[in-house]
Amino acid sequence: MSPRLVIVVSALAIISLADAADKKAPGRYLATPLKGDYYVYGGTMAEMLPPTAKDRKVSFMVNGQLAKDLFNQIGPDAKHACSAETGYHERRKGDLVCILDEDGYSCYFGLDVTIGKSTYGVIC
Repeated sequence: MSPRLVIVVSALAIISLADAADKKAPGRYLATPLKGDYYVYGGTMAEMLPPTAKDRKVSFMVNGQLAKDLFNQIGPDAKHACSAETGYHERRKGDLVCILDEDGYSCYFGLDVTIGKSTYGVIC
């Protein structure tokens, strides 16, 4: 085998391996990764305390395409929004609050872990 052929075959093998490494592992069903953050706390959102075994809540914030989709699906703007700034839009449905402002779309919701029920994920 000529040295040139060995180099070409080796290069093709390396490119194939690199391409395979770049592909993401398949997600759960047709799941899409989320963009956002969360925090765990105890007490109320207004007076957060360290979480305990009997008082543990999680506040979630998602943004990007999911937040835009949720914002568009949950109805008209709230009559009493947290801000009167120009360009600020707030929509609510149950414990879900979605906002469109200069930073883009974001949605907030919470979970009371100790009882397994939803709760608000943001305050004004």
